Parts: sequence; C-alpha cells; structure tokens
Amino acid sequence: MTLEWIIVALLLAVALATLGRSLRSTLGWTALILCYGLALSALAWWQGTIGRKEKSRAALAEKTPEQGRPGGYVSSDQCKSCHPEQYASWHRSYHRTMTQLPSAHSVRGNFENVTLEYAGEKYHLERRGEEFRVDMVDPDWKYVQTLKRAAGQAAADPAGPAAPRAKKRITMLTGSHHMQAYWVASKDGNMQFNIPFTYVFHDQRWLPRNDVFLLDPSIQWIQQVWNVTCLNCHSTAGQPRQDPRTKVMQTRTAELGVACEACHGPAEEHVRANLDPTRRYALHASLKPDPTIFNPARHEHFKASAACSQCHAIRHNPHKERWNLEGISHWPGEDIEAQAPLVRYDGTDLNAPGNEKKRSLMEGCFWTDGQVRVSGRDFSALAASGCYTRGRISCLSCHSMHRYQSNDDQLARGMEGNQACLQCHGDYAAKLEQHTRHRAGSSGSLCYNCHMPHTTYGLLKAIRSHTINSPSVKSSLETGRPNACNLCHLDKSLGWTAVKLGEWHRQPVPAMTAEQSNASAAATWLLKGDAGQRALIAWHLGWAPAQRISGVAWMPRLLAETLVDPYSTVRYITQRSLNTLPGFERFAYDYIGPDAHRAQAREQVIETWRANIRASDAWLLPEEAIADLLRQRDNRRMELLE
Repeated sequence: MTLEWIIVALLLAVALATLGRSLRSTLGWTALILCYGLALSALAWWQGTIGRKEKSRAALAEKTPEQGRPGGYVSSDQCKSCHPEQYASWHRSYHRTMTQLPSAHSVRGNFENVTLEYAGEKYHLERRGEEFRVDMVDPDWKYVQTLKRAAGQAAADPAGPAAPRAKKRITMLTGSHHMQAYWVASKDGNMQFNIPFTYVFHDQRWLPRNDVFLLDPSIQWIQQVWNVTCLNCHSTAGQPRQDPRTKVMQTRTAELGVACEACHGPAEEHVRANLDPTRRYALHASLKPDPTIFNPARHEHFKASAACSQCHAIRHNPHKERWNLEGISHWPGEDIEAQAPLVRYDGTDLNAPGNEKKRSLMEGCFWTDGQVRVSGRDFSALAASGCYTRGRISCLSCHSMHRYQSNDDQLARGMEGNQACLQCHGDYAAKLEQHTRHRAGSSGSLCYNCHMPHTTYGLLKAIRSHTINSPSVKSSLETGRPNACNLCHLDKSLGWTAVKLGEWHRQPVPAMTAEQSNASAAATWLLKGDAGQRALIAWHLGWAPAQRISGVAWMPRLLAETLVDPYSTVRYITQRSLNTLPGFERFAYDYIGPDAHRAQAREQVIETWRANIRASDAWLLPEEAIADLLRQRDNRRMELLE
C-alpha cells in the first residue's frame, strides 16, 4: 500500500464518518459497512490499475532507446512555453511522428487477434489494453542466424520446426503518413527488430514489407535493426552506442521523431539565456538573430538547406566505427559535408568484382546521369539544380516546417502554384503562355509540371523530381528517365516531343528508331521499361492531368499487362490507376494474390475493355506490338532505395 493509497483511504474514512449519522439512520450499520467496503475495493482496483500502467510504462522505457542525452539537448517540451505556435505546428507534422512509442492513439495497425504469414512463418498479433503484442519466431535467435549466413556459416531455417518462438511486445513504431512499421526489442540492450509486415493506411491492410518497396521479387526479407537503419533520420541526435565486443546496443536519442533540436541544434544554452525576460524582449525589438540557437530561415540558402539535408540526402558515412558509438557528430549550422559528404553518382566499373555495394547504391538511387530517382533524397536532387548552385533557392523557398498549408507535403502557404518559381522568375508572369506554349491556368502552364516532373519513385507512387531542369528527349533516350512532355501527353511519341521542343525551344532533334519516333513513349516505358519506369508510368496513367490530356479509353488495355508484372509494387500502382478509369472503379484485385488470380484479373480487364470500347476511341498499339514490347521487357534486378 503506497502513501498515496493510505492518504486517500483516510480521507474517505473521514468523509464517511462525517456523514455517518445520516447514513446509519438511512441505510443501517450493515449497509454502511458494505458501502465502505465497496469504496475501499474500488480504491484498491483503481490503485492496481495505476500501478499496472506505471509498471508497463517503465518496462517499455527500459527496452526502447533512452530519450535525453548529453550535448546540450533539452527536448521540444522546453520550447513550448516561449514558442507555442511553432511547437503546435511541429506537433501536427509527420516529422514528429517519424518514430513513436505504441499507444491506443499512435498505433494504427489492426492488432485484434490477427494472424499473418510470411515465408512460412506465422505472426499472431493481439492487443491487451495499452499493450500490443506479437507471437513470432524469436527475433534474437533469427538475428543470430542472419549473422551466420552473412559470415558464410551454416544457419537454421527460421521457418523450420526447430525455430524457437517468443511472445514479444511492440516497443516502437515508425511512420504515420502512409504506412506504419512495427518493432520489438532484443532481450539484450534496446536493439529494435522489425516484424516483416507494414500496415498501409489507404488499404487498411497488413502487407509484407517486401511488397511495399520496389524490390526484386526473388529477394527475401532480411530482419532490420532500427538502431542502425532508421536511427539517424527517424529520431533526433541518435547515438547507437553499440558495444564493439558484444554488439549489444544501449541506444539513446535526444528525442524520438524529428523534433525541434534536429533542425535548430541543442537548445540548452538558448533556454538558459532566455530565462532573462529583458534579453528576450531586447532581441525581439532589435530583430537580430539569437546567437544561442540556429534558425535555418535566417541563413543563406546553402546553410538553410543543410539542416534538411541531414536526412533528405544520400550521404556517405566515412566514420562508421565512431558512428556506431556516438552517431553522426553534426549540429545544424555546422558543415555537414565534413562529417557525412554527399554521395555523387559514379557509374564506373559497376559490374566489376567487389563493387556489388557500389552498384546497388548507384542503381538503387540514381538515374544514369546522376539525377535522383528515389523519394526522401530531395536535397541531393536540389543540389544538382542550377537554381541552387547558381541561384539562391533553398528547401525553405517552397516548404515550411511551421507555416504550411497541409502537413501532407508541408508546402508553405501560397506555394502550391507558380508563385514558388515567380519569387525569382517574376518576369515570366506577364508572358506565361508565350513561355509555356500552353493555356494559362492549364496543367501545362504550371512551372513544376515541366521543370519538376514526377520522375522519382517512393511510397507506392510517383513523386516530383527536385532537380529543376527542362524537358529533354535526348536525356530520355540516354537515361531512360521519362520527360515531362511525355508524362502528360501519354499518347504521344518521343518523336512528337522532339519536334515540339525543336520548334519551341530550338532543341536539336536527336536520332531515333522508328519505334521511338512513332509509338507512344509511355506505352513503351510501361511494357518494356525497367521496374522503376513501369511503376512511374503506371502511376501516371492514373494521374488526372494526364488523363484529361491523353484520354483514357485506351488505358485499360495496357494496364491489364502490368496486373501480372513480376514486381508487386508495379501491380499495386496499376490497380489504383485502374480504379480511376470509367468502368473499373470497383475493379477488385489482390496484387499479392496467386499467379492464377492475377492472370484471371488481366483477362477480365481485357474482356471488359473490349466489350465497352468504341472504335473511335481505340487508340492503341497493335496486339502484336504489345506482345513484342513485353518480350523486350527490361528484367534486370532492381531495388530502389527509397
């Protein structure tokens, strides 16, 4: 019995004694004693509930990365009193929820007695009050088997009968925008292993991790460790703290999620200095920056963007051993290139023995001219733009952490149209149609549709490139990257685009094959391109601006072929695009269903299309051309490192 319990019990006794005379006369002694007993029982139940919750929270804290670390970090809670508006806007953002502890509010996956299966292993999910649990093959045992395989040693089959099982509590979750991944703790330290399923919000469905990333279907899921794969960008100032001998981790962070100090740096000195109200008011009156904290918005574009580039870039870590202990030793405002330089595309000797990791990185992140092709690496893309290198654009020119119109992409207010570009190119406002050759107000007169097309892949969709450049047929021929013109005019060929760009902007018309000159570029990329190209075009076939420009009657016939694509993410995107087309809004299909189911769905789409198509709407490649393109499909193995 705690002191709190004793005090409450005494207060209750005094209250009952005070009312004793009237209660005895009304209820009698027996009823009075019964009431008193019931009150004590309720109090004991309440105390027990509080105790269990405290014990549960303590157990969770013991097995998750410690929040709070040396180095001057004080946590975002210390910012709230002086910066309530900024705190509130950050708190609403997806940056805050990059990593969270599990609770009834934060967990969005279905844990109501669900059984999942992957690669012969079963996972049973259940919920007990505020705790979420999974019965699975022991992740510590599986981790040892993974290390053995990596070392070329014999390892046991995780799906075999000898594999030990464990009931584990979900200790952390990452993601809250499109999907969530879930983690369980190691028996040693606070290393976090993920379960091989992701809960996708759009579908309200558990999906295997391998089937939500663009990944070679022959590759099996490998157990991930949050402390080394996610820590740097999904928490603030993380330190893995891995024992070099035992490999046990006692990870700590300033804060889970991307918090105030991730962008502004350690705030201990700032908080201490501004306890003096006269200092605060004097700074406000002078409009001068506070030297005790870093504010990206008050710095030139290189330094401002560097704060975002800590996470939104492809970087190299040359100090791996030190990082395994301390994390990346970089504060916002410092030169991050000295600690973790940007990775630039290098296509030399990718097929040479010993260069497998280099090839994986280069092909998994870049087009062959060095443009970024995967999501989340927006600074690497921006850094290759003349607007950044020769101009003064920064991440904050278009985006805002605090004054955004939607937390979906955190575009700053008023930056959803051409205003973002007109900040620097204001002279184009008066001659927009002359420059774009498209009607004002149309999708063709939106700057970013031509100069930032959706040629980046991630999160089961196409995303705008952040390398700002102009459409080029020559680049499409050399790299395979679709150009902006053919991503809107899906029915047109590269030859058609080359003629237009030659007429309008004096671009030389490059040499092309008959197919490139005459066939729909989008159809060609969809049917014979690599998996990344196929995913991008499948998405564009569901993009409303392109549908309005190109017409949609011909689209189901081509999308039918990508319903049986070898890559599950291509199939997923295909279904979503099909569901935007007339007559296919309710088309049901399981993109990870068996081969026979997918083949039947293909035939169903083709039959429905043929039954409803009008001859005048049947723009299409001939059937023999479709078959020929499919035979030429680029089947090289791909893993886009989004």
